[in-house]
Amino acid sequence: MSHIALYRKYRPKSFADIIGQDFIVRTLTNSIKLNKVGHAYIFAGPKGIGKTTIAKVFAKAINCLHPINGDACNKCTNCDIINNNQTMDILELDAASNNGVEDVRSIIDGVRFLPTSLNKKVYIIDEAHMLTPAAWNAMLKTIEEAPMHVVFIFATTEIHKIPATILSRCQHYLFNRLTSQQLTKMIQDIAKNENIKITPDAIDKLISLADGSGRDTLSTLEQMATYTENNITLNDINNVFGLMDIQNKIDLINLMLSKNTQELMKLIDEYEQNGINFSQLANDITSLLIDKLIYIQTHDLSILKYLKENNINAINVDEKTCVSLINIWQEAYMKIRNSSDTHFYFKIAVFNSFKVNEPVNTIKPKETTISVEKTNNIKTNEVPSIDNAFTISEISIKPISKKIGSTPALIKTISSLEETFNGIAYNNHTACVDKVKTFINSIKESNKPKILSYVAAANKVIVASKNGVALLFDDGVDAELLNVKNMDFDLLNELRKYFGHPIFIIGFDKESAKDISKKFMLYKKQGKFFDEPNIDILKDVLKSNNSIEQAALEIFGEE
Repeated sequence: MSHIALYRKYRPKSFADIIGQDFIVRTLTNSIKLNKVGHAYIFAGPKGIGKTTIAKVFAKAINCLHPINGDACNKCTNCDIINNNQTMDILELDAASNNGVEDVRSIIDGVRFLPTSLNKKVYIIDEAHMLTPAAWNAMLKTIEEAPMHVVFIFATTEIHKIPATILSRCQHYLFNRLTSQQLTKMIQDIAKNENIKITPDAIDKLISLADGSGRDTLSTLEQMATYTENNITLNDINNVFGLMDIQNKIDLINLMLSKNTQELMKLIDEYEQNGINFSQLANDITSLLIDKLIYIQTHDLSILKYLKENNINAINVDEKTCVSLINIWQEAYMKIRNSSDTHFYFKIAVFNSFKVNEPVNTIKPKETTISVEKTNNIKTNEVPSIDNAFTISEISIKPISKKIGSTPALIKTISSLEETFNGIAYNNHTACVDKVKTFINSIKESNKPKILSYVAAANKVIVASKNGVALLFDDGVDAELLNVKNMDFDLLNELRKYFGHPIFIIGFDKESAKDISKKFMLYKKQGKFFDEPNIDILKDVLKSNNSIEQAALEIFGEE
């Protein structure tokens, strides 16, 4: 006898067997009891939570000869032929691979004919959002004026892609992810039936991996049962999926809080060698920090998902720091999940974590007196119109102030990419822009050192002054990479060779440039002045390799 996957073997055959989705089950069973079955339904929600299963149960219940409280009896002739797949009156279409007009033509033609053996003909269309606009248009009239003997059920994970004209003609039901309690009971019941031994902490880990999906939970359970010969432990799951236990994650967070760079880099390299899943690890770090934040706010252990009484105080972090770290790691998770170089982005997130609550060293500004006449003679260009703005990340720059007569014109410390941009933009000069353009073209046309590839990816010079350059990138990742590397010793050295002195070179993506350019123009209208970025800090980096930016080079390496 051939093997049947667990998620198929334990697929519910009646509404009574359905786990979760109580509102939907109750509404559908009531519609059968009250003889108010509609002609078209949309079942929407995440994958693996029962949309297609409930569609099949519903199709059977409305054709059952002796329904019990709106549910299929599973004993009558109709139930038997449906359970044994011996009827042509319940048709399933996979719209992922059959999504054109010709593919739905058989449905349009078939609705005219009465069922051959059942009371109603049911069309279950899975992945319905994959149907083309032309296919939807072809079906529109059929759905709107479906014969009394026809019921349409559309299952989708992306209801926003269903045309509004279709939505208005269907009843829609939004399915929820299964809860931890529901999945725990399901695992325990099936494990008992299948003689699978599984520890409670292993159950919790399976549920965490499944993300509310019953099908994914059972697929992983079956995989682990085969691997362990029906004796599943947490260590087995961690080994198979490249995961870590909770104490190791807590230790990792504490190393970040202590900024123990050397130990962290060793650990991360070990994780890569051991096949640790960096995407899942980033998500787990976020989850632990959220638990910690909830506890800081409520001091209620009962509502926490991961941290317990014995480790809740192991993460020594205050509320503000916790929120900042959550933001960093949530963003990191999204990037890591969609990246092929997960190791690299994980290190970037670690480095960004060092900056949380980092004190800014202030130096007493050196006053410089410049006459109004000289200031007005400086040739500047307006900032080019930018459709999008850039993401601001912090760097440390020595503060400068300027006086015009006795009135302070600039007092604020320059401490971010935004203010660096303002300094460059205020002193923007056509000759500087042209020189940078020539430099970038020369990089693209010749075999220059690899470190200059971070600059060569730019597609536009936004502004340029004697001491700085702001570049625009199509890809935000390229801009971020430049900003990580812009204090690199080798990069600064190459820039010095061409420009005669080191310069600040910063990058921005297209998504947020609009706001920053508007801010700068507003500052100019208010009469504010911005000095050139002070390159003394760059000279210090070239003289010494002890700056925090050099630590970034050590973290990320030459690549």
